[in-house]
Amino acid sequence: MRSPIVAATLRGLAIGYPVALLIFIVSLRLVGERWWGTTIALYLPRFPFAAPLLPLIAAIVWIGPRRLLWAQLVAFGLLLFLTGFRVAWPTPPTPGAQHLRIVSCNINAGALSVKRIMKPLLARDPDIIVLQEVSGDSYAALRKLVPGYTVQETGQFWLASRFPVAAVSAPRTEINGLPSMPFVQYRIMTPAGPITLFNVHPLSPRDGLESVRGDGIRHQFLRGDLFNTRAREVVAQNTAFRLAQLRAYAERAHQATGPVIIAGDTNLPELSWAFERWLGDFSDGFAQAGSGFGYSYPSPRDPWMRIDRIMADGRYVRFRSFEVLNHYISDHYAITSELELVP
Repeated sequence: MRSPIVAATLRGLAIGYPVALLIFIVSLRLVGERWWGTTIALYLPRFPFAAPLLPLIAAIVWIGPRRLLWAQLVAFGLLLFLTGFRVAWPTPPTPGAQHLRIVSCNINAGALSVKRIMKPLLARDPDIIVLQEVSGDSYAALRKLVPGYTVQETGQFWLASRFPVAAVSAPRTEINGLPSMPFVQYRIMTPAGPITLFNVHPLSPRDGLESVRGDGIRHQFLRGDLFNTRAREVVAQNTAFRLAQLRAYAERAHQATGPVIIAGDTNLPELSWAFERWLGDFSDGFAQAGSGFGYSYPSPRDPWMRIDRIMADGRYVRFRSFEVLNHYISDHYAITSELELVP
């Protein structure tokens, strides 16, 4: 005979689980980077949130009532949304459109050698290659690997294009007294007309997250200072700097005329409030044409974040495909997308 206490507990868990998932999702999207707690949550792995699903399903089937399975179906849908799962449907090409293939990668200063890095990128036969975290020592070696391309080298940002580059702008500004150059803007002359491309890489959240983690979550919990005031300040300062950089290139992108493409390591994960606030009106390549989870960081094992992106102004540009290149060439996987410049 089923215990009333067990039945009531199971009912509460079965309904409370999807409700908790919904609250968490809403908190990330509506609060996100505006509070240090949800900022940290944005960068956590999300697959562990699926841990209660199967045990709850098994308990409901065994103990009942089985009508509670609908709540777990809702939870499953919320988990897919939380983890960013997508399914892309094939679309026919647009007659008369100019096709463009872009690859992008944060190469971590070329730690694994530029030849190894460029091999899978060049295998995609790209029209444009954009790299971030490029060391100046790698410039010469990279140039040798892309004969026939126009190359632009600006600090950590590197571009190779099969089309002429008419202009390059790399604004150097100060944010809170610190120098900042989070993007480079290019004017590229394609056969279908000029496009404006932004190669972006704002500040990493790593310093803020490591200030919270300290010498390990377990040790800080035992000491009672898991979320100490100093760590909160570091997270808040790190986030404010990154968002100021985001606004800088987002404003420039919105001011540009004609087709605009933004590519690079955005350091903005799925469900980011800041991404929706400043870049939400740009089409996201993975959301439009990707399948699976699209995770690109950290490489090579068990990536859990989709922070490397290719975006575009949907009025002029249409995504045909998006793919994560699962080759261990950096602490990020490279991404590639085929786009159409709509006539």
